Order: sequence, then C-alpha cells, then structure tokens
Amino acid sequence: MKWNAISRISAIGVMGFALSATMVSGAALAQGAVTLKGLALDTADNNRFFTRLGGTVGDTLTYTGLAAGEIYTASGQLYNLTSKSLVGDAVTTTFTAKASSGTAKLELPVPQNRTEFNIDYVVVVNLYKGETATGDVVAKLDDLANLSQTIQLHAIQSIQVTATTPDGSRSLPGTGGKIIAKVNYVNMVEGYAYTIWGQLLTSSGQAIGVFSNIPEYVPQTKAGSVSLEFDVPKGYEGISLVPAIGWYHKNRVEIGKDGNLTWIPGSPMPVMIASDMSVDAPEQTIAIGVPFADQPAN
Repeated sequence: MKWNAISRISAIGVMGFALSATMVSGAALAQGAVTLKGLALDTADNNRFFTRLGGTVGDTLTYTGLAAGEIYTASGQLYNLTSKSLVGDAVTTTFTAKASSGTAKLELPVPQNRTEFNIDYVVVVNLYKGETATGDVVAKLDDLANLSQTIQLHAIQSIQVTATTPDGSRSLPGTGGKIIAKVNYVNMVEGYAYTIWGQLLTSSGQAIGVFSNIPEYVPQTKAGSVSLEFDVPKGYEGISLVPAIGWYHKNRVEIGKDGNLTWIPGSPMPVMIASDMSVDAPEQTIAIGVPFADQPAN
C-alpha cells in the first residue's frame, strides 16, 4: 500500500513518531532511560484504516531500558480525537522483559462507527512495572499527534455512477460505441490504493462480458470523481446497457487477462468497499440502437 498522503488524516496537525518516558524507580537508575514506541495497525491487514464495522487494532510496542527478567504490564485505551475522550475499557497485557530492549503486543477492540463522519483514534498506552496496571508509570505513549499510534475509523464510503456517451447523450447506434461511466465517491482515504472495476449489464441484469477497470487509483481527496470507459461492440441493437461499478481494496483483488476481477483467497473482509449496480436507474442506462419495442415485427 502507498502511504504518501497519509499525513492528511483528520484532526492531526503534527507528525510525532513516539513519546519517550523515563523510569522513576530505582531500577530505572540502574537501567538508564526507558523509551517506548508503538505502531498501531489493523490486525486484519496491517494498515491504519478500518471500515465502519470496526475490528481489532494491534499495537506493537518497542521498548528499551527495561530490567531483564522483570515483569511489566502495558495498559492501552482508545482516545477519540473528535470527542476528546477515552473510549471503552482499558486493555492490558503482561509480559516478562527477556532483555532490556524488545517488543510486546497489545490488542484493543475498535467499536463500530455509527456516525456520518470518519473518526480518528489515538492508542494511548501506560507501561507499569509488575503484574497489574497500578502504581508508578514506567513509560507512556500519550502524544495525541503521534501518527504511529493513530487509526482512522471510516463512516459509510459510497459511490454513485452516471453514464453517458462521448457526446453527452444516453444512446448509441446499433453498431456500438463507447460508454463513459462517471464514478462520484465520498469518504475514501487520501493516499490509499484502490481498484475500480465494472462490467456492462443488460436491463435484466445479465452480464455481456464487457469490462473496464482502473487497477490502481489513489485519491487525493476524500470526495471526488473518476471515469471508466466501456467499449460496446455491435450486436446489441434494441438493448439497454448499464455499467455496474465496484470499488475495492487494491491488495485484495486481481484483474485477469480477460478483464474480469477475482478476489484474492484469504483476503480479509470486506474486499469490496462500495458499489453502484442499479440496473433500472435512468441516469446509468444507455440505449443501443432502436429500442426493441419500436422495431417492426418480423
């Protein structure tokens, strides 16, 4: 995946990688400064973005300066940058430091997004010495501008399709031609790679084997538009055709040599993010040649 524009995540103004803290106990004086860094990603496919259904965020904690052989407890919780409040209960994991430096894993549930807007969460973490999340904090991650600890939970992502011919009409001659499908989208992630794929259907929903796709589309804004072009061969006189379009995670699908799309086995769900496949929508329907009802009877 490409993350070149990920810094646009809403409500985050400054990129800070991680926060270091110093142990205040006697062991800290012996071990020196303790540092703690984290990387919070969706456990389903290792990215920072979640569908509105939520899921599980795995926070990989990298530490230095701990006392080898000692037991520590990490406690994490989600902080909602919009409501400026902690969400849900704290989740803990207890581990033994095998050396002064190493890693630990903390997993937290991500709730569903039932709002109309994307939600940004920061995973805030406190590290304690001992088997419980009590007492003095050894180190913490509480920088709300820390991009490596930030995830985004999407609102409903949707597309809407309109179809025309190159001259702006909604009809083609019986010899065929080109259909241009304009795809308007909302709530997509800037800098994230998607695949857009579609096929032509008859008004009764039958596929005719004509496909079009954009293998990799990386939006620069959350809302915008992009177009697919379909080449209609001759032989469909009197039939209306409709472009049915789907919007997919790029790393979860493949486009075959015949132009058809398949899902990569084992890919996390959902594979398709949004679709518009209305076969009875006038704004998506292109008439080919003379309508069947207007043709003379044989």
